[in-house]
Amino acid sequence: MTAARALGIVLLAAGGAVRYGSAKQLVAIDGEPLVRRVAREALRVSPWVTVVIGAYREDVEVALEGLPLDTAFHAGWPSGMGGSLAFGVRRLRERHPELTGVTVCLCDQPALGAAQLQALADAAAPDRIVAADYGDGVVGVPCLFPSRFFHELDLLHGPEGARSLLALYADQVQALPMPEARIDIDTPDDYERWRTGSGRPGSLARRSA
Repeated sequence: MTAARALGIVLLAAGGAVRYGSAKQLVAIDGEPLVRRVAREALRVSPWVTVVIGAYREDVEVALEGLPLDTAFHAGWPSGMGGSLAFGVRRLRERHPELTGVTVCLCDQPALGAAQLQALADAAAPDRIVAADYGDGVVGVPCLFPSRFFHELDLLHGPEGARSLLALYADQVQALPMPEARIDIDTPDDYERWRTGSGRPGSLARRSA
């Protein structure tokens, strides 16, 4: 990894999964815990991966065992995704001061893989954010922020996450077509539709990352 492209990944896996009713981080996707699946794909793109954990801490740590990544427990996870994201970016920067950009991922998007994350990395530039285009003009996570936005990421708190910055800096966002990012597992019904292939789970309206 060159100094000009010192890109890391923050994977958010701290939430309590209230709508799912249990640890959706651990639901099996092709026999593998969802959080491990996404983390493994992230490691194919960058060796610098920080997974922010909170609820279900011990179980998520077990699910990630053996992967060469950083797991960071955020005690303030109940306050919302914004605080968890700010915490994860600070942690990644502390470990890798040469960081020039960070990709923000969620652990509940089973259709995302290294190809989509690599597309974000390939489009990285110091003067723009790169974000997934879900279609119909909606952009969201995963998204990549260059270092000039680190201060704004550090100020995030409460439930407002990366989407708030994508809206604030809309004129500086490059949208990459990524229909796979539409799919998330938010409820048991979402998981069942994904598992059986009977429909596309996910709700664009609730994406607050």
